[in-house]
Amino acid sequence: MAGRDKKAREILRLRRALTRAEQTLADAERSLLAPHQLCASDLEILERLTRKGRERVNALAPRVGLTSGSMTTAVQRLRKRDLVSTRRDLTDKRVVWVEVTAAGQTLADKLTKQRAALLGELFEAWSAREQAILANFLKRLRKDAGTSVLEDAPVD
Repeated sequence: MAGRDKKAREILRLRRALTRAEQTLADAERSLLAPHQLCASDLEILERLTRKGRERVNALAPRVGLTSGSMTTAVQRLRKRDLVSTRRDLTDKRVVWVEVTAAGQTLADKLTKQRAALLGELFEAWSAREQAILANFLKRLRKDAGTSVLEDAPVD
């Protein structure tokens, strides 16, 4: 029983370490985005549209980690600032397309470069090998969490 408790404590310690690391990255990103009155999901939307071109709003939402309702709010907020434009599909009026504007693309390009520089500073002491190891562990965690780990979780 003591061994099981120790393992549980170690797993929870690992979870706290992951949470704190994510908070550190999110805080750094917020400091970059705050002067532009953007949040991380706003930049994700602009970056994705810059890379991939126009998309249906409902298809974009899961790709940037938002619910349908949150996505609608985010797109409206970005549209008011002329960073994206929207239009209804000509054949199916239920479908709304969203596209980055020139102003949105310029801002996304600028912030993406600044974010890369910021993250570069945070990871400059890490070797390429250490970065690759971390990336591989995090990919594995995502893959494992997508399989049986979450299916076996107790429901309250």
